[in-house]
Amino acid sequence: MAVSLLDPARYRRMPWKNGGGTTTEIALQELPGAAGRFLWRVSIADVAEAGPFSAFTGYERLIAVVEGAGMRLTVDGVPATVTNRADPFRFSGDAVVDCALLDGPIRDFNLIFDRERADARLDILPADTVADIPAGGVALVHALDGEVILRSGDSVARVSPGWSARLDAAATLETGPGACAVLARIAVRG
Repeated sequence: MAVSLLDPARYRRMPWKNGGGTTTEIALQELPGAAGRFLWRVSIADVAEAGPFSAFTGYERLIAVVEGAGMRLTVDGVPATVTNRADPFRFSGDAVVDCALLDGPIRDFNLIFDRERADARLDILPADTVADIPAGGVALVHALDGEVILRSGDSVARVSPGWSARLDAAATLETGPGACAVLARIAVRG
């Protein structure tokens, strides 16, 4: 089975581009021949206070609140509210984004991808979900609560809370009672 478990001890913690907070990088696909750019990145950010988001020119962003009440964003002057474990919010990395927290600090799950070279989607999968993940592209699963089970052929992989897995083949994902996961899917063009 083409599943790679990603150990949280190997995640990379770093400051935001604008220095306003920290993010924990789970996985990144570099963009060959383009210094300082990546094809896609999956991370979890800790947002402790209100303030601006970093700019990611040429990228699209998908964001989902996974801990805390949520945040109110202003994206190029247009308000949007993103609440805990609700549908992810998509916006341009070129946009001017300001964030106000609804009720204290949050953690959010981020998928950022080069809009010219890829497309992507982000889903929150609650307890008792069964999802088929087709072959093609890359899928990353992050277990928020409970154990996530991945089945591919006769192989089974178990993803514990806080851990992630990268899938490079078709699989079936199952969240049991009390489990919740984030599923990021990236399709590279060309």
